[in-house]
Amino acid sequence: MKTAIEQLHKEWNAGRFAPLYLFYGQDDYQIDLACAALVDKAVEPGSEDFNFDQLYGGESDGAAIVNIAASYPMMAERRVVLVKNLHQLAAAGIELVARYAKNPLPSTCLILTAAKIDARRSVWQQLIQSCSAVEFKPLYDNQVPEWLQRRISQSGLTITTEAIRLLQGLTGSSLRQLDSEIEKIRINLGERKEIGVEDVERVVGSSRQFSVFELCDAVGQHRIGAGLAILDHMLTQGEQPTGILAMLARHFLILSKLHSMRGRRLPEESLAKALKIQPFFLRNYSAQAGAFTGAQLSTALGHLLEADAQLKSSYQKPALVLELLLFKLRYTL
Repeated sequence: MKTAIEQLHKEWNAGRFAPLYLFYGQDDYQIDLACAALVDKAVEPGSEDFNFDQLYGGESDGAAIVNIAASYPMMAERRVVLVKNLHQLAAAGIELVARYAKNPLPSTCLILTAAKIDARRSVWQQLIQSCSAVEFKPLYDNQVPEWLQRRISQSGLTITTEAIRLLQGLTGSSLRQLDSEIEKIRINLGERKEIGVEDVERVVGSSRQFSVFELCDAVGQHRIGAGLAILDHMLTQGEQPTGILAMLARHFLILSKLHSMRGRRLPEESLAKALKIQPFFLRNYSAQAGAFTGAQLSTALGHLLEADAQLKSSYQKPALVLELLLFKLRYTL
């Protein structure tokens, strides 16, 4: 029967395991996480060599899978069998596994994964009914911040809302890539427990910072051809349109704040801390801020906000939205 993954985690933490699990769907990363969590809890420490088997649907046959699943554990409470990509198994093999699922061995925990299933076929309907089944769908963009908050909390850390927005903007919505960036940030945190914008900027965004400066320089100097070329290069290199826009928005927001603080004559270190940027970048920001008026920067932020709404709701191609934004900024600044 279909089950919520949160409920399954509670059962695993309490030491309760079903004889059959089916994790399926397009989000292979969440499926991998679920499998890793279940195997970690279900396999008794020290018994891995005897009581844990991992098979692949594209390399196995149904008889081999059923034979292993029907074997009793050695000197342990349970045997754990993980079968990845069951959908790649021949149809006859899937039928054998479904037949086993009608009367599974209680001492075996059989975990099945599948990227795609045909729910119209009776064999898959039977497996879903026989197993603790969870479908993993890719998250929508608006669901990613909550996932990030939960994932980071699991690591014993916290993160600011602004840092979440920047991290998603720079990285995109691939959970696998986001998790990789979280690990890099965690390593660079040292003893601190909260992830801030400066941490995301230092670890994820610093390598892209010069491209943003170059893009803003081109726009501010009315070199629209150079700006379009830099934008095209960034997109070709795999930068996410939402990430480019997030970096541009943050860039111009910093310029606006810096412009309003110019009369306060703060030391560079205090100014960088107030703006939440690395001191290394302060001189470049200051030079750019001096080239614009406060009204120009305010109008530019309005254009950036409009472009953000278009990226989220417009049918226009993201590259076109960004190109039009550059033209608007060019005639604003």
